Amino acid sequence: MKITVEVPYADIDAMGHLNNVAYLKYLETARQKYWLAMQGSKDFWDVDFVVAHSEIDYRSSVSMGEVLEIEIHVTRMGASSFDFGYVVRRIGGGAGAELVAEAKTTQVSFDWKSRAKKPLSAQRRKQIEEFEASRDSG
Repeated sequence: MKITVEVPYADIDAMGHLNNVAYLKYLETARQKYWLAMQGSKDFWDVDFVVAHSEIDYRSSVSMGEVLEIEIHVTRMGASSFDFGYVVRRIGGGAGAELVAEAKTTQVSFDWKSRAKKPLSAQRRKQIEEFEASRDSG
């Protein structure tokens, strides 16, 4: 799945390029869009995971007004966690898409009532697998 983001002035740092913390916000937006597309619910209580780890490799600087495309896929599923992999590209400008960052977040399946991690259910695992397969074929 892919989303696009136009870099606003507010995300630019004193050095004149996209601040590194803004990437986390863009990854969160991609996760939100992914989850809404997969699940169809807008109730945040239906999001049964928390982010436990984030990592980003920066490849190129980004400036205000540039348009970024963020591609997101589930890359691993474990007993109680799964990983999203992200590829962030600059689009437009006639040169095609240019890689600007690669990232990964690890989500832990979470029970909001008990406030504890829980196993990744067979139903959730199947839902993710089917959504990924539908995105790959379409």
